Amino acid sequence: MPSDTYLYDDAEEEAELEFLRESLEQMDNLAEKTTQLLKVFDIRLKNLGRIIAPIYKSTQKLTRLYDNIETTIGSLDDIMLFFNVAKDESDTIRAGPDENELLPYLDSINRLKDASDALKQLDLDSASESQNEIRELLGIGLGNLSQLFSQWLKQHSGGVDPAAYSNATEIPTFPMDTVKLLGMLATYLNLVNDEVSYDLKLTKTYASIRTRHLQKSLAQFSDMCNGYIRANSFDGPIPGQRGYGESSTRSNPAEFRFCTIRNEHWYEAGTSPLTQYTVNVVKLFQAERDLVRQIMPTVISEDTFLTTTDRPFEAYVGTGDKMIMFFLSSPPYEVLHALDVYGYMLENDGILESLLSLRQRQNNGLAKLLSKLQLHVSKSFTALINLLHNPFKEDTAPKQTGGVHELAFNTVTFLLYLIGYKDLLTNIFLPLGDGHWNQGLSQEPSNVTQHASDPSDGLSIFQHYLRDVVDALSRMVDQGGKHMKRPALQFVFLINNYAYLVRTLRDSMYAGDEDSQSLGLGDLVGRSALLRIESQIDRSRRGYVATWKAIMSSFPAASVNPAEKLAMFTQGFDDMVRSQKAYEVFDTDVRKMLVSDAIDAIVPEYETFLRQNPDKSPEFARAMKYTPRDIQRKIATMLDD
Repeated sequence: MPSDTYLYDDAEEEAELEFLRESLEQMDNLAEKTTQLLKVFDIRLKNLGRIIAPIYKSTQKLTRLYDNIETTIGSLDDIMLFFNVAKDESDTIRAGPDENELLPYLDSINRLKDASDALKQLDLDSASESQNEIRELLGIGLGNLSQLFSQWLKQHSGGVDPAAYSNATEIPTFPMDTVKLLGMLATYLNLVNDEVSYDLKLTKTYASIRTRHLQKSLAQFSDMCNGYIRANSFDGPIPGQRGYGESSTRSNPAEFRFCTIRNEHWYEAGTSPLTQYTVNVVKLFQAERDLVRQIMPTVISEDTFLTTTDRPFEAYVGTGDKMIMFFLSSPPYEVLHALDVYGYMLENDGILESLLSLRQRQNNGLAKLLSKLQLHVSKSFTALINLLHNPFKEDTAPKQTGGVHELAFNTVTFLLYLIGYKDLLTNIFLPLGDGHWNQGLSQEPSNVTQHASDPSDGLSIFQHYLRDVVDALSRMVDQGGKHMKRPALQFVFLINNYAYLVRTLRDSMYAGDEDSQSLGLGDLVGRSALLRIESQIDRSRRGYVATWKAIMSSFPAASVNPAEKLAMFTQGFDDMVRSQKAYEVFDTDVRKMLVSDAIDAIVPEYETFLRQNPDKSPEFARAMKYTPRDIQRKIATMLDD
């Protein structure tokens, strides 16, 4: 049985295998037919490609041709529009811009500019008429914009008082909206001006308007300077002119004024009209520079600012020259004025240099002003000492009143003000060198003080100068005493003037520490000079006492009787008291000193004389006009007003 089953299975498998073989053969036949079919399609596609390729190339050419035609038609349309731009924009351009709506006008100019550029490229004879019309309209349009620019500038360019503002940022210029409009317009004009080659002179337009604004704003300071010169000038030649200092018997006007008139209006720091001019020029120029940078394009802003400030700066320098000429012909106390101006100019030199690029200029006006001022100030040191060495001429001889001489008063007061510029002066003195003020003196001083303690220190040199001035002033007082016509008056003059000098030096010794900023005149001159002058007072007091004792010279005479001696004394005493009533002694301490010295000189000896001569004769009684108490009372009131 099993063998039959196995036989059955083998027959079944064989049938299945046969079926598979038949199926594979059918599939092979089908694949072969499919391959043949695909080969036929491939051949047909290749043939179709060869047929379509020429047609595709022709289509591309046709497309490009169409695009070119379309572009050409569009360009022709644009060109036709350019030919009509002048006509289309003429009314708008000629009417001018609307201040409240500027963009439409700028658009019209832009269209004209584009049309001009396009027609230039075509270079067609038929476009020349349109080009001329466009060029004319561009000129009108840009001119109208330039006029609008000028109009907006003028609205806020009527002048301003810079002194009313503490710094440049506070000075009013334009509202911010106006600044933005001006900036936009300036930028546009400058850009279009370059592109269309029109000479709008934008820098000149701005400068012409704002220059007048600056000139108007600064005119008050120039007027103040000229007014000061007129009010303080007097006739006479100035140094360097013919006639100045040529007379040996009469002084020049400046010296005459300093020697004979007490100056009551001493210069106060910072009050010079030229100082105010300097400060406000700087403020105004700084404000203008900031405005220019906000409005004008960067490429022309610097040139615009320099052009705008050129004439106002020249006017400032010209006024400075006038003031320096005034200083040259003025009394020495105007040196304080010159020093203050010099200090302010030095302080602002760097600012003006940065603003105006002064060092790049061939003609640096400010540098010349500084040089002239420094030369004048340095020469004035020698001039003052020279004047003190030769003070008295026909018209400057001291008055016969014995009071403090005007030259002494003016010189001392001048020194008190001068030390206020100590820091500036130390910088001036140092390069000039120690003792430079004694060079070129018309007469060498007889006893020049010792050299500066430190010749390499400006302050030490300045102190040496002050000591030399005080010594020269002391010698001047001694010369003045010799001009007095009465012996007593000579000593009153010496005591009055020496005491005034001593009191001034003592009152200005107030330095409590080593802080040089607190040093007064007495501190700077030093105690040795003070002691020398005090010794002169002591010597003069002895001479003054001797003049009183001289009226008692008859007392020891043996050949004269007591009554005659008394009569001679009384006459001499009356003359002495009467003459001294005309003396000017305003210092109460000096007055007390003179009265005390006179009483001490007269009363004790007068009392002794009366005790030694108890003569009761009628002649003696008639000659005895004053008791010792009367003598003392007369002397005590002889200097009263």
